[in-house]
Amino acid sequence: MFGTPLGALRIANVRIWLGFLVVLMMGFPSELRSQNLPLPNSTIAEEQDYAFAYGLFRDGLFQNAAAQFASFVKKHPQSIKVQDAQFLHADCFFEMEKFGDAAREFSAFIKQYPASPFSDNARFKLGDTYARLNRKIDAIETYKSILDQPRNPAVAGEAAYWIGEIYFKDSDLANALKYYTLSFEGYPGHRLQDYAAYSAGWANQKKGEYARAAEWYRLLIEKLPQSALVPSARVKIGECYFSLKEYKRAIDELAETRTKIDSAALRGDADYIVAESYYSLNDFENAARKYESFLKDYPGHRLTNEVQYAMAWSFFKSRRFAEAADAFGRIPSGELELARAAAYRKGVAEKLAAHRSNALASFRQVYEKDRQSDYADNALYDAGLILFEDKKLDEAIGLFRKVVTEYSRGDAAADASMMLGECYAGISAFDSARVYYGKALNVEGTSFETKVNSLYQVAWSNFKLRNYKESASGFSRFLTAYAGHPRSLEAQYWLAESDYLGGDYKNALKHYLDVVKNSTHPRREESMYGIGWSHYRLNDFPRAIDAFERLILSFPSGKFSFDARLRLGDCYFQQKDYKKAAGAYRTVIRLFAKNEGADYALYQLGQTYYRSGDHDQATDQFAALLTTYPKSNLADDAQFAVGWIKFQRKDFLGAIRDFQATISSYPASDLIPRATYSIGDAYYNLRQYGPAEKAYREVLQRYPKSPVAADALTGIQYCLVAQGKSKEAVGAIDDYVKENPTSPNTEQLEIKKAELFFSQRQFLDAAIAYRAFARQRKSSALRPQALFWLGKSLQEADSALAASGAYQEAADAPGASVNIRGNALLESARIFLKLKSYEQAYKVLADAENTLSTTEFAPEVAYTKGLVFLDNNALDDAKTAFEFVVSKYPATVEADKARNALARMAIAAKQYSTAQELAQAVATSRTDEVGAEAQYLSGLAFEQNEEWQQAVTAYQRLRYVFPSHERWLARAYVGLGHSYEQVHDSAKARESYQQVLKMLQSGAEFDEATLRLTNLGRE
Repeated sequence: MFGTPLGALRIANVRIWLGFLVVLMMGFPSELRSQNLPLPNSTIAEEQDYAFAYGLFRDGLFQNAAAQFASFVKKHPQSIKVQDAQFLHADCFFEMEKFGDAAREFSAFIKQYPASPFSDNARFKLGDTYARLNRKIDAIETYKSILDQPRNPAVAGEAAYWIGEIYFKDSDLANALKYYTLSFEGYPGHRLQDYAAYSAGWANQKKGEYARAAEWYRLLIEKLPQSALVPSARVKIGECYFSLKEYKRAIDELAETRTKIDSAALRGDADYIVAESYYSLNDFENAARKYESFLKDYPGHRLTNEVQYAMAWSFFKSRRFAEAADAFGRIPSGELELARAAAYRKGVAEKLAAHRSNALASFRQVYEKDRQSDYADNALYDAGLILFEDKKLDEAIGLFRKVVTEYSRGDAAADASMMLGECYAGISAFDSARVYYGKALNVEGTSFETKVNSLYQVAWSNFKLRNYKESASGFSRFLTAYAGHPRSLEAQYWLAESDYLGGDYKNALKHYLDVVKNSTHPRREESMYGIGWSHYRLNDFPRAIDAFERLILSFPSGKFSFDARLRLGDCYFQQKDYKKAAGAYRTVIRLFAKNEGADYALYQLGQTYYRSGDHDQATDQFAALLTTYPKSNLADDAQFAVGWIKFQRKDFLGAIRDFQATISSYPASDLIPRATYSIGDAYYNLRQYGPAEKAYREVLQRYPKSPVAADALTGIQYCLVAQGKSKEAVGAIDDYVKENPTSPNTEQLEIKKAELFFSQRQFLDAAIAYRAFARQRKSSALRPQALFWLGKSLQEADSALAASGAYQEAADAPGASVNIRGNALLESARIFLKLKSYEQAYKVLADAENTLSTTEFAPEVAYTKGLVFLDNNALDDAKTAFEFVVSKYPATVEADKARNALARMAIAAKQYSTAQELAQAVATSRTDEVGAEAQYLSGLAFEQNEEWQQAVTAYQRLRYVFPSHERWLARAYVGLGHSYEQVHDSAKARESYQQVLKMLQSGAEFDEATLRLTNLGRE
């Protein structure tokens, strides 16, 4: 809020105005006046009439004089003084300021007497008259008519001067200079020659041509040293050097000529310029002395108040703030604007002098004395700053708000808005802080630094409010706008932090890397740490390892030395490289055993051993944590882990003891529900169903909203079923739901109730439970699952059409997953296929094709469509559908199933080579049931083509390559026996049929093998 002295070089705006008053001050050129001499050949009456008129003119009785001159001309038209009389008659109108009449009379005179000796005088007066009438062009043209054929150099010189004056007043400085120069150089000796030189200097000053101006002032001094304007010209030369910023030369010039200036006022001007020059040279001590001398030497000078103000500024610039405050305080209130400025500056100086209470009072007085003052808003603002710095934030907010509301267009509005942001940030009200920082940016004329700070702080406020997306955007805008600003370094880092905390790890990584590229960045260490964490969050553990190792290498004793080593262990742990993870954790424990967090390293070391299968070492590390860090917040986890390891080793009694220790030693632990539940599991595995049920029920009673509550209820069900209490198992669920209607587990438990019925093959009860859930929980995320299993239950209960409807409803349910939708539509289609309702099957599959075309179900939908065509005996459509599956989804199991289907169709069409090609492609690329079927089809093709030996080989291959797939193995043995019969090897045929009877107890293959054995016996 500081500035330069209000009245700096006030003399620079002062010109010695010549104007048209010079004529009044000096009179006309002598040639313009006739003398009252006797008229040759005149009568006494004529002489008396002229003398009377001239006497009236001389005494200033111009109206009477005009009448007498008119009478004279009328009475004595042949008089030798008629021209004099007519000229003075016109001049009377000029003197009476009747310039219209004067212009008419002078024009008439010039027209009537163009060759008169008074012609130039008349033109001069006419030009003067036009100037008085503001007819500038007419005035200039009239003056120029004198210059065209000048009869009298003195008149011409003055005419040129007045042309220059007219141009000067019109700010046409180029033409003004032209005529001032002509007046001075072209007509030397005329009365206004010194004024012409002075005015040329002044016109150059107005143009900013200070060196040329100084030359003109020197020319005046040299050519016309007796001129009254010389003292002023000497001051003006100093003024020109000042304007040229040649302050030393101004001082020297005025010091040399000061004694030649006899006017006290002008000497004061000169001394003022000297003081101002010292000030401009930042020599504030000398400036202050000169200002003090001025005030002493020139009491009452017109610049007194300006000098007092400038002296105060000199003290201020010299950091003599107490003296500055005193000097500002001595500015009288009479000169209102300067007094307002001084009153405000007084407060500024008092603040800097550490007189804060005085400053606060001064600022308040400025505001209260005149709220319309240009300094009122600044005073309020600075008062607010004092309160802000004194931590009186509530009072500061009140003052800054006044600035913003009462002076919204003032120059302090933007800064006040910013400071409101600072105040609210100071009390952690970042939402309000963000608003006012934003307002500061929208105020017209906001200063650069205010814009910089406010834009940065908007982003920072969003960061503190955890609006990380907005803070990232804000810091990004800051960096775009102020890339080279010192705060851009911090903005760069906080942009990365915003991205990281907002979960945008890729951009966080990019921005952390930008920071690290700058080897001198103050946040380089933090950013290297951020790079490691970003890679970690992106599951790029190898790069995270590299980043943390680089951080440790660059800052071995840095603030992140401990945590970086710890995260190395975590990275290896996530990579399942448990050996390196254990090494990293051991290093942390050895180097930082007393650090907060060392317990985590010990716990993770135990987890590392556990994951690698070394349960003994894992138990030792967890036990060591319990001994070394008994108050660790991981102690309960370690105790539970010891019990869990025993549980995994089937040491259920030992596990129970450790789980009980977890409960008793850490009653506030969030592991209590799981430990209680695990006790139940341990007892269940010991087949102690009573204690197990008790533990499970304790979970439900004490922790009904725990995530393990649903599992505990399942445990209760298993216990009751194991004890032969199936009905009670269902009742347990109903009781829990009734007692805990708001439990987050309620829906899951209702589903479990239905699952219990299904698992016990009570399909109708399961269907009822699933249907009730679907009706009552229409907005539940589990509803599609319930509808799907309703279909399954109805299907198992032989209600095929009802099941199909449930499947369709599951597929159409809002929120149904792709898995639910795909399986539901396929099950529905298979039902219609089984019922030979082909149109319905096609309709369902068409829906599936539209909605599942880009999912993993697409191949199965296409294959099932082929099956429907095949079953409907639409062989060409079936063949096209199966071939589509093979070409569109060649690497899927459905493609191989389609190849098997095509092989069957080829066998039926007796295209045995095609069948062999298709079957072998599948049989030699799979080891599952689809491959076994393909191998069977290969044998069947040989058998149908009566290639008995090849059939035997193909069927035997199935026996050795696919021995676990009994369905196709039984069929192969039947085909193998038949093939042996055809080559007359009855013994091996009988052996093959007997293998079928050993594998099966019933079925088509059993019946056929039995029949063929009977026939062989008859032979």
